[in-house]
Amino acid sequence: MTDQQISIRPGVGMLGLFPHMKYQPWYALGELVDNAIQSHLAHKQALLEVDPDHRLRVSIQIDRQNNTITITDNAAGIAARDWERAFRVAEPPEDATGLSQFGVGMKAACCWFAKVWQVESVALGESTCRSVDFDVPRIIASRDESIDVVETYADMRDHWTRVSMRDLRRPVAARTLGKIREYLGGIYRQFLRDGELELTVNGDLVQHKDPAVLEAPRYNDRGGEPHRWSQDVDITLDSGRRVRGFVAIREKGAAKSAGLALFYRRKVVTGSGEEFYKPDDIFKGGNSFESQRVFGELHMDDFNVTYTKDALVWYDEEEEFLEKLRAVIDAEPWPLLRQAREHRMKTPEQAAGEVASKALAQIATAFVDVEHEVEPATSEETSGERGLGLEHQAQTLPVPGETAEPPADPISRTIELSVQGSTWTVELRLVADDAVSRWLTVERPADDTVVITLNQSHPFMRAWCELPSQELEPVWRVAVALGLGQEMARMSGAVMPGLVTENVNTVLRTVLSRKS
Repeated sequence: MTDQQISIRPGVGMLGLFPHMKYQPWYALGELVDNAIQSHLAHKQALLEVDPDHRLRVSIQIDRQNNTITITDNAAGIAARDWERAFRVAEPPEDATGLSQFGVGMKAACCWFAKVWQVESVALGESTCRSVDFDVPRIIASRDESIDVVETYADMRDHWTRVSMRDLRRPVAARTLGKIREYLGGIYRQFLRDGELELTVNGDLVQHKDPAVLEAPRYNDRGGEPHRWSQDVDITLDSGRRVRGFVAIREKGAAKSAGLALFYRRKVVTGSGEEFYKPDDIFKGGNSFESQRVFGELHMDDFNVTYTKDALVWYDEEEEFLEKLRAVIDAEPWPLLRQAREHRMKTPEQAAGEVASKALAQIATAFVDVEHEVEPATSEETSGERGLGLEHQAQTLPVPGETAEPPADPISRTIELSVQGSTWTVELRLVADDAVSRWLTVERPADDTVVITLNQSHPFMRAWCELPSQELEPVWRVAVALGLGQEMARMSGAVMPGLVTENVNTVLRTVLSRKS
């Protein structure tokens, strides 16, 4: 065993600043994965000569009980000539064209996570294992600008690096483990796909699953041939910077996992986990079809990244980039953004039919629970159907304009309730009828009976109530309140109370059904 010292100046004071950086656990751990990948790529041929079956393996072990994190890799290790540089702050490697770029990552990540950390490594072709300990509070207090390196003998066939962190400043919560796997899978998806990397967290293999791409006819040619909705992208900006990749439509919408992933040197810097790039110019609002369906991968190697490697440096070219991207992906004959906005996996009426029965029952139950004055159910009703009129079954509604047959029977629920001393029989109905101009129709076939009909084909419903996973029950509740309120006002002697709902229908059909 022999000892030597290496200098860590300049930058001792920086060690006290690193714990205050705006990191996320997955990006901090990613700094250490980056180093392993870069070592593997830089020495790939030599590693394969030693072991023809060599594959980069990185293991992350998070011990919550003992408050430690250990990252081990089988890359080429840290060579003797690189030891001093590796531990000096902001001294980049000789080759800064890979993932190890700024000379900050390992030091910043370890100091952010832990008060005490250690690095051990055996370099490919060397017979020495070297280790160094960083006790950050002690180093800062003493202002010591050199640290000891402990050297021991090692087998020349070995090649590995192990980073051990203890006395964590930021212990990893149990729920964070799943997010770490998810984010790391997204960040390193290209290396995982290519078979370049095997990454595990607490023994579980990190993976990334690509979403299925929509194959369907064009939105305005429902009977046409299916098209695979993926568009290659190759854009050159005025500066000469080039962006390549693809944008596509997901087969199934998912707001949390739709969006663009931006790559830099094969690593995702924006667009992993739930942190996708979703500019409004492309994705509109958070509830839009685009924001739930459009995804893609764009390689931004001609740009640069922040030193924490979690964002691009745009050089004031983001607006130009988005303008050109939109022009490419929404061009004829396959306008991808319009397809994402207008395509329906099912017709709106079918989608409404599937949810209407449940939602109307929930509305009916709410009235029953509030009033507590429902007439006893008949012997033909089950306890689960009390007062809800479940003899009316949901039916699939037709596609407007595609059949000469009249609209299908409405989906409906019937309840009895008491309001302000009066007992009402209320039938709630959902129809899809293009021939009816009203959003809401209120009928009173008898003194104590009200029929409230909501038209799913109304322009307001088309514009605002057909989003994926859109909750329609609140809209129906407002319609019920308007209809029942109108008839309660009529019973109280109000003059022409029906004008309120007529005016509501007019306003909703015109001004309020339009999207800006």
